[in-house]
Amino acid sequence: MIDSRGALEAVVRHAVELEDDYDDIAPTVTALTASGDTALVPRLREVLDRFLDEGNFYGRDLIAGVLAGIEGMAALPVLLRASARDLGDDQDSLQAEITELMHADRATSRRAVRDFATSDTPELRRVGLWALGFVVEPQDAQLFAAAMTDADPEIRSMAVGSIPDPAGEDWAFGALVLALRDLNEQVRVSAASRLGYTGRVDAVAPLVALAADPTPRVRSMVAYALGRLGSHEATPALQRLLHDPDRHVREDAADALGSVGGPAAVDTLLALATDHSQKLRVQAAKALAKAADSDPRVAPQLTMLARDGAAAVRAAAFSGLASAGGGHSHREHLLAELVDDPDPMVRQRVAVVARHVTPDAAPDILRRYTLDPDQTLRRLAATELDRLTNPTAR
Repeated sequence: MIDSRGALEAVVRHAVELEDDYDDIAPTVTALTASGDTALVPRLREVLDRFLDEGNFYGRDLIAGVLAGIEGMAALPVLLRASARDLGDDQDSLQAEITELMHADRATSRRAVRDFATSDTPELRRVGLWALGFVVEPQDAQLFAAAMTDADPEIRSMAVGSIPDPAGEDWAFGALVLALRDLNEQVRVSAASRLGYTGRVDAVAPLVALAADPTPRVRSMVAYALGRLGSHEATPALQRLLHDPDRHVREDAADALGSVGGPAAVDTLLALATDHSQKLRVQAAKALAKAADSDPRVAPQLTMLARDGAAAVRAAAFSGLASAGGGHSHREHLLAELVDDPDPMVRQRVAVVARHVTPDAAPDILRRYTLDPDQTLRRLAATELDRLTNPTAR
């Protein structure tokens, strides 16, 4: 048994004064969370309100975790209200507590969450829509449809992000297509992102129509989404976006062309690979790696890029394979080209990427790199070797 009231005050002091590391207070927090002492609830809620008013998100998260442990599902509305208060942080810890409660009792949590999602208060409505996405049911369609036309753009954006199964539900898919025309930039970005993950070919045409959006963030997301869909129908639009005035849009378009593949996309990337601009050759190297298994012209070009006069291009030719899933022959060939590259930057890139691209060869390479003359490479190799031999290490 612990002195739960004394323990709680110790946690409060810790959150206010921040004089000790979390590790020092962690055993007390754990004991409080497991205590089941419901007599602490009024004080816990009082302290939670205090931390919210003070903007102390660290203290908020500590108290929210203890409340969830002691009250269980009864704490869900309190935590949702806390989440509705924007303290400027990412809320990762608080939202993890909320989702854990919802997954423990889906039916009960749905009732609480729907109350928030239909609240007259925009802040509560937003957090309710976010939470409903984790426990959504078919009967929630009407609620989401209404939220997609809400006067508050943040609520519309939240509805777009939480709307259920746009890949399989035509009404949800149609709502996202309509959201591409929303006046708010973030809503359009969110809708394009969701459509990119549907895997539906009929998402390509409305996304292509959005490629002329006046906002660079939207055009960039369109390129990314089209790359996710991987349809050759997107190639002409992506080729146009390669000449976009915004650098990020151009880079995303090149990357998407690699994901789409096919003769026309590869033709464009091969032309980039011989451009006088080092930046364009870097983009081409990364993108071509994604198309290495779909076109026989790619592998020889990657070999040429691995011999480029610019170290950044040589490094990109290898690191692009980390996200491409290319065939083993491409990986081994490029590894042989670059493992002993004279530029430390290239060897550093090999060290970071090797365990993802060539896991069988990586241990020997990394052990050798721990003896390299370059200090940075030795440090990277030791770190990557530890991650390889200890999968739980990060």
